Amino acid sequence: MTSWKSGMDRRNWTANTNLEVITMMIRKRKIPQILSGNVLIVGLGLMGGSIVRSLKEYSEDIHIQAVDIRPDPIERALRDAMIEDGAVEPEEPEKTEALLGNSRLVVLSMYPAGMMRFLVEHAKALRPGTIVMDICGLKGDFVEEAQRLMPEGVEFIGAHPMAGREKVGYENGDGEMFLGATFVLTPTERNTPETVSAMYDLARVLGFGRVREVDPMEHDRLIAYTSHLPHVMASVLMQAWHGGDDVKAFSGGSFRDVTRIADINENLWTELFMMNSQALTESLRDFMIALGEFTSLMEAEDREGLKRFLKKSGDRKREWNREISRSELGGAHGK
Repeated sequence: MTSWKSGMDRRNWTANTNLEVITMMIRKRKIPQILSGNVLIVGLGLMGGSIVRSLKEYSEDIHIQAVDIRPDPIERALRDAMIEDGAVEPEEPEKTEALLGNSRLVVLSMYPAGMMRFLVEHAKALRPGTIVMDICGLKGDFVEEAQRLMPEGVEFIGAHPMAGREKVGYENGDGEMFLGATFVLTPTERNTPETVSAMYDLARVLGFGRVREVDPMEHDRLIAYTSHLPHVMASVLMQAWHGGDDVKAFSGGSFRDVTRIADINENLWTELFMMNSQALTESLRDFMIALGEFTSLMEAEDREGLKRFLKKSGDRKREWNREISRSELGGAHGK
């Protein structure tokens, strides 16, 4: 599917396009049912701030509210006219629950442990017909526990936008961060087809290139390999050199690419690593086996074996790229 942003992104508009025409085009976009009521973003950091900006870029008529533990992002978002109302938690519990009670969609953009504490404290304020979606990097048992906490008539569904930045905070949010990325959904038997369909509509509005559905536990196993393990590798690589500062002069593009994600949010990633320790440990063991094989080939000076090893890796990467290209050509709603 071609997202609205790929066809109507302001970067693609000519310099001669009349601003009033552009504004009218934005305002007349059809707003899907899931966004027809109030949208509440809980956690106005990088991801929450990016979602707010993306929704507002889609239509200024989407009504957004926010809750955060700090007053600064709430104040900034109000000044920017990104949100219409906000509350600081836990200083304003009554206002927080009032915002929860009048929202059609609640997006939890929080650390996993913080999300569960928030739901235990405030889920009672949710009203029937509300959909609650989280976007944290772990699902597993969290989805089941969150669904158990929902009041009658309220649905919880897990999601994971496969996009991000090294920087954190509302001020670094980017309304185009999700363009072409994958939106992972982790529905369970408790989710209705209507709610799952609404999440596809949301993904389209945010500009995602494709949607994938997966079991919550399988999500954590896969994410241990594709996200957690690379962050471990980048962090370890930055600590593996003990030969002095001269290495900086010899750092080209490949080193920068591999270590880019070593500029890490240590609080978030410690929580993610520890809460997904079993799956991450299994991925680390598999990596160490492959690294051990490579080391043995080097020690044995096995030139042909090393060629086979590298060719196998290259073949896998090229096939990976082909599969991604086919997925992008096939549209957004593949499973």
